[in-house]
Amino acid sequence: MAERDARILAPTRPTNAPAAPSGAWPMTAVLSLAAAAFVPAAGAGESPAPVEYLREGIQETFTGPDEAVTDLRLANSRWPDCYSSASAIADIFRLEGVADRSDHDKAMALWKWLRILFSPKYGGYYFEADEKGEWQIVYDGHKILTAYGHHYCDGVAWVMSDLWRGAGYVAIDHCHHSHTIPSLRYRDHDGHWRFHNFEPEFDFYYWDEAKGIVSTGSMPLMRSHVHRHLVFPQRVHTLWRSLRAGETVEWKWDNEGYAIPYGKQGPKLKLPPAYEYRPGRTDGVYAAVGQETQVVAVEAEPERYASALFTGSAHTACSPVSEGKATLHPDRSRAPAFFVYRVPSPFTAVDADVEAALVKSHEADVCRLSLSVDGGKSWKPVFVKEKTGAEQVKVSIGLPAREEGRPNVYSCYDFLVRAEFQTAGDPRGVGMDRLRVTVRRQCNKRTLPNLMPGKNVLRLSGQLKPGQQLDLLMRYRVNGEERSRSCRIASLPFYFEIDTGPVEEPPLKNYDQAFNVGALQMDRIVLAAVRAGDAPADASLPAGAAEAEFRKPSPHPADMARPKAVKTPETDPMQTSGFFPQSREVRRDREAMEALIKVLRDPNGKRWDAAQDLGNYPEAIDALLEVWPEADIDLKLHLCNALAQIRDPKAIEPLLKSWEDVPRGAPGTRYIPDVLAAIGDRRVVPQLIAPLGRVRFDYRLHIIRALGLLGGPEAEAALKDLAARDPYPALRQFAVEMLEHLAEQQ
Repeated sequence: MAERDARILAPTRPTNAPAAPSGAWPMTAVLSLAAAAFVPAAGAGESPAPVEYLREGIQETFTGPDEAVTDLRLANSRWPDCYSSASAIADIFRLEGVADRSDHDKAMALWKWLRILFSPKYGGYYFEADEKGEWQIVYDGHKILTAYGHHYCDGVAWVMSDLWRGAGYVAIDHCHHSHTIPSLRYRDHDGHWRFHNFEPEFDFYYWDEAKGIVSTGSMPLMRSHVHRHLVFPQRVHTLWRSLRAGETVEWKWDNEGYAIPYGKQGPKLKLPPAYEYRPGRTDGVYAAVGQETQVVAVEAEPERYASALFTGSAHTACSPVSEGKATLHPDRSRAPAFFVYRVPSPFTAVDADVEAALVKSHEADVCRLSLSVDGGKSWKPVFVKEKTGAEQVKVSIGLPAREEGRPNVYSCYDFLVRAEFQTAGDPRGVGMDRLRVTVRRQCNKRTLPNLMPGKNVLRLSGQLKPGQQLDLLMRYRVNGEERSRSCRIASLPFYFEIDTGPVEEPPLKNYDQAFNVGALQMDRIVLAAVRAGDAPADASLPAGAAEAEFRKPSPHPADMARPKAVKTPETDPMQTSGFFPQSREVRRDREAMEALIKVLRDPNGKRWDAAQDLGNYPEAIDALLEVWPEADIDLKLHLCNALAQIRDPKAIEPLLKSWEDVPRGAPGTRYIPDVLAAIGDRRVVPQLIAPLGRVRFDYRLHIIRALGLLGGPEAEAALKDLAARDPYPALRQFAVEMLEHLAEQQ
């Protein structure tokens, strides 16, 4: 490892600080380590089980029996493919031509495209109902990016951090009591790994002109701030989607008023001015929010109807059309028939309705429609047919139903509709001739495949079932002139080209509240699953030549550079490394120390700063440990900073006691390894290793560093395993670097 990096990694005792006394750590704590080991104990003759590290970015790829098209994706060679955070950031690097360039260049490419793809204006916490109907904050950065498209500070920090992590780097939310920004970790041109702070909501990033690097808004990095505990889910959102036979999906760039407002809402939505709809509105949230209209029209032909049924369907039959008889009906009398249809999307539902043509012959017949928003675990009726005869019904399962306290799909992504029929008479005497579900959802139009001036090559991919084809329609405008391109597609992947010709499209200085307002404008994209043979299929572009377009750079012409000079530049890389301590200073002013201790003990005082400043006073160790047990998760972070600076072995036992419960206590307990590494007693290594299988990447980052600084056979074995098997790329790389550091110290 380079000598310049060793300054960050190796703990350095202040020249006038007392040496750590040998053997000062109580023997009771030493003995407690006997139960800790890198791998669980194995029986005689058994090999020890390897650690299973927690994964991030786990994607849902469920495939149902009802699908005509699976994993359907549409991408443009000139625009980021936002299917996932990983695909989006890979395309951003490719488009900007920085895939093989410095980390700084990659961060600048992300900054540019974040400012284009996302609006950091309007909104706050968004809430979605879980399967139990409880309202939960949306923490998933990719969901906020693609399904919402706008958010204030917390949300945009989650989006940018998630995109950076999608490239295999580390990123954490950097916050104080009233504001949050993304903090990205990467290596600068001087060889040092640092965290770097960006301010998307206020359109700038912190800049250190002397060093030529993105810096931090607080110096040291966590002065009056914390790197927040991870709220981001391990199972993440993607644009995975499927179509059923007879299903049509339309993406519209002009939303028609279907936008979810922030905050917990009552039955009737309260719309702030930015959410109020008027035809053609493109400002407010409508600068980002587009609309998906999804229509599932149930197949009602004997040879095809079963292909669209989902799990839970039973005793179903389909007969030819006959006057006064049901087309879809029970396959026998007296047995309940269930026709279950799934309506999934990667975008959140705002409004929806169900239309059906129902038939009932006898009063005792069962004829009802039900809704499930928890995967079929529970069902709630939305319509019960009481009268006999044929009846056309249209039932709201959207906003009107929500206002009236009836079952609804507001904020749902995936739901089920069930038609239930039963009769003691002729099975064709009860059932339906038609069922149609229409859902209006919100999406971020900026993360759809937008066209750029000139040549665009588009790729439609997925898996088509035999007997199925796809219809595709794209409509757009050039200088007000309506243009369109349609394709009938018989096999996937399918490639086609749209050349807009020369278009004068000056880039905007700021995309926060303006998008799709220039000479080239998107209108809509329509995708429909249709039966094969109804029309001749179009020929695809040659795959080789088309795929070559998806490897070429195509930088966006916008200039989003917004550096803001920092008031306090970094003087030592330890200040911005993200590890503790952040200072080596030592002070002996007892009066000043006592004043800080008084603030630390005051529940209403500025305890974060007091704790950090007390790290300058070795004699403050007892006061710091006194408040440790009752300190909240954020104060513990600043206490760790101070304890790492003081490096007194007295801290080992209380810290190890808290370490037994990790990841409880995050973010504060995340930094316990930093303190233990600074103290330098190698006997803690087994304890540090013990939770590796239950903590996420943010904890493992600090464990890796501590193992590299403490060393020893157990630490080296753990680092080798982390370097080989940790699922997080940045951590594998860091483990390799710490192994190199160990080798240099030997």
